[in-house]
Amino acid sequence: MKNLDLHPDGHRRVPLRRLPLVLAAALLLSATACGSTPPADPATGAPQPTVGTDQGGTDQGADAQPVDACQLLTDDEVTPIIGEHDGGGPSAGVGESVCSWENPETYHSVTVSIGNWGTAASGQLPDESAYGETEPGPDGIRFAPGGVAEFVVGDRASQLQITTRDLDRDVLVQVIGLIRSRV
Repeated sequence: MKNLDLHPDGHRRVPLRRLPLVLAAALLLSATACGSTPPADPATGAPQPTVGTDQGGTDQGADAQPVDACQLLTDDEVTPIIGEHDGGGPSAGVGESVCSWENPETYHSVTVSIGNWGTAASGQLPDESAYGETEPGPDGIRFAPGGVAEFVVGDRASQLQITTRDLDRDVLVQVIGLIRSRV
């Protein structure tokens, strides 16, 4: 019978020459246990999507799905506001998704910016606006200079800007209602 090299407390001792191999194996097992590989679908074996968490593992709740701002308004909803337009398209700006519709003759426009999830985690807009002084509006909306209205959708700080000659804030409120109902 082979000598098991037992410690006086009855546990088997690992020879010092094997200690690096044992530590490497333990490190490898702990690294794979903490990895970001999603769990496999039991039926197909394919990785399951991890919708509902960000890359850091934080729960995103109902707002986990990506938003396409260009799908939030129809041409029929934008045309009465700015007239004939370019049909809308992705635009530059801050947020997860920004879309702009522009009338090429008058340069009137509608721009929707849906913020990244968590930018209004408490359901409230940040204390300070990037647009300077603001005025409160209905339903948590905040009006800023330049035809901008800031609002919250889920846990996203978002914005709507409408540039026309005679902007009625009621139009901003109505369009925000449409957007909120679709996100």
